[in-house]
Amino acid sequence: MRRLFIICLLALSATALLVSAPAASAAKAKKKPAITRVTPMRISVGNVLTIRGRNFKPKRKANTVIFRSASGRTAFAKPRRASRKKLVVVVPAAVARLLDVAGGRQRPTRIKLRVLAGTFSRYTTRRLSPVVTAFGEGDGRPGGGGSNGGGGGTVKVCNDGGPNGDHDGDLLLNKDEPGLGLDPCLADTDGDSVEDGYEFQSAVDLNHYPQTLPLPYPGKRPYPNPLDPGDGQPAGTDYDGDGLKLREEFLLWLNFSSDGALRGGHPTTLSGLLYSDGLQKSVVGLTAPSDPLYNWALDMDGNNQLSDDERDADADGLGNWDELRGRMTEDWWPKQHDGNNEPKESKYPDLDFLDNEDTDPAFNAHVDGDMDGDGVLDGADDNDHDGLSNQFEVRRPDDWLFDSMVSVDTDGDGVGDTFFTGGPNPWAYTNPFNPCKPFNSERCHSHPPFGYYDSDEVPPIGPNPPAGYPGGAPTTPDG
Repeated sequence: MRRLFIICLLALSATALLVSAPAASAAKAKKKPAITRVTPMRISVGNVLTIRGRNFKPKRKANTVIFRSASGRTAFAKPRRASRKKLVVVVPAAVARLLDVAGGRQRPTRIKLRVLAGTFSRYTTRRLSPVVTAFGEGDGRPGGGGSNGGGGGTVKVCNDGGPNGDHDGDLLLNKDEPGLGLDPCLADTDGDSVEDGYEFQSAVDLNHYPQTLPLPYPGKRPYPNPLDPGDGQPAGTDYDGDGLKLREEFLLWLNFSSDGALRGGHPTTLSGLLYSDGLQKSVVGLTAPSDPLYNWALDMDGNNQLSDDERDADADGLGNWDELRGRMTEDWWPKQHDGNNEPKESKYPDLDFLDNEDTDPAFNAHVDGDMDGDGVLDGADDNDHDGLSNQFEVRRPDDWLFDSMVSVDTDGDGVGDTFFTGGPNPWAYTNPFNPCKPFNSERCHSHPPFGYYDSDEVPPIGPNPPAGYPGGAPTTPDG
């Protein structure tokens, strides 16, 4: 009897262990992070803050530090380093917008902290909430520097020229930058390769002022943002929808004083940006050139007015958009002529005519008039070496199929077969990256790859060139 009692007791103990183990595991998983120490307790925006505590995530990106002002406004940052007991974070520029303002100046402000690490910690008490100051005011530590300091007890205060000066050269005044959450010591606060002043002015332009009366600020839609490190990257954003991205238009403004005129130095004003990512026509009333071929290559919509994408900043005879991702990029031709938009066309095999397959975007082709450095402007150059310039071949007329080919039912199956006839305009069948178009030139392949063009809906190779080729080319492909 006693043995039976002991056996039952052991069984109950084992069951309790099985039940309590998951419960203990679940309880452990639900442990909230907690902040127990913060250093330093006085810090300027841009400096490094160390947060100690417990139950943080060891993976850096699994933690988020939340900064909260007394008004309830918040800012967020990911730590640079993390362990279960310590987070190291840079006080982000966005915290500058949380600071109290008095007399037109930002004042030191006590900011509460919170950590999200699976679950939220409590906000810090006053004892653990640091006082945050504006850029360049130092952190109060011996030998410490502000976000722009060099150590040795010296803080570099960015106020060259006083509050109405422009220390960092981004064309925004020192006194105005902290109120925008920007660093007056850095021309590019978010590090996206686009200056703060340019992004600020483009955001103003996106609201169509001063070209039209100001509208309510479009705060709920995307806008060029000097605190967004992603919008100025090569794969960034095109806010005004003209086909040119923020960084691309910035480079045009930075490098040219007018189309075809290189700057002698940095721009001196944000007024009337030559290229703005807030306006599709940064220069109003810009007419297309009168030269027939130049006009043909640039004025894509035929309205005799040039928008920013149609303009030719580097004066090489090719439009800005065409050089970046349009008709002067090899991929555009087979994508546009895919059997849906246009009769299907295959890429000329094997050759990379621009030698830029691994470069995105096309290594700033819109600001370099001679990409291959051969002394010939890109529009006058001949990438496929068929005797016709890029400017001539960059555009096919809308009726190119009718102009250059005719459909004849040669096999009696009731379906027309497309043939070149040398009809009203055989020059219409152009492509700057195929030496077989519009004509079977000396550079065209004698033996096309077997089956490579079988699915194309038009012949891969044009007719034999006419007498006098290439000197006999018309003024424009549609001439």
